[in-house]
Amino acid sequence: MRIIVFLFYLSYALQGCSQQKNSSQINNTSDSTSSIMFKKPSPGKLFVKAENAYQEGYYKETIELCNQIITLDSNYTEAFYLRGKTKYRLGNYRSSIKDFNIVIYRNPDYNDAYVSRGGGYQVLGEYQAALKDFNHVINRNPNDRRPYYNRALIYELRNEMQKACADWRKAAKLGDDAAAAEVEKNCK
Repeated sequence: MRIIVFLFYLSYALQGCSQQKNSSQINNTSDSTSSIMFKKPSPGKLFVKAENAYQEGYYKETIELCNQIITLDSNYTEAFYLRGKTKYRLGNYRSSIKDFNIVIYRNPDYNDAYVSRGGGYQVLGEYQAALKDFNHVINRNPNDRRPYYNRALIYELRNEMQKACADWRKAAKLGDDAAAAEVEKNCK
């Protein structure tokens, strides 16, 4: 009995394989195959690759991947932020600030973008703009150590050591080891 069922199944399977497909079936098959083969990569998967490239120090590849993401989805805010961070690492401060501006425009609550943009302004010597960004983050999140540390560096450059020490102390209290070293070195 099992042999008869097996032969019946085999006969049925072979009939299906030997039938000719009409042209619309062939076209549908090739379309679905080609859409799988030529499917655009998802922005999410590209972003994971971009983050990994950034972590590994492949900055040019990171920018290329971010550009691809932005081409696929111009609303992918994280890609603008990562591209801005990468440009900053490469010393393209003006260009990084432009990316951070886009992030801030789209998401005014994105504190990391303010800190990063403030860092760009700081390197360019645009201290008032940098202070504005650092103050913004401090007002929104007084437990973020980064803007205190960076603001202290500006105060140090402006020879306002009392303010610098106050910020380094605050950053050190929040767990910033570099700030603690600055307190030890400069704030006796």
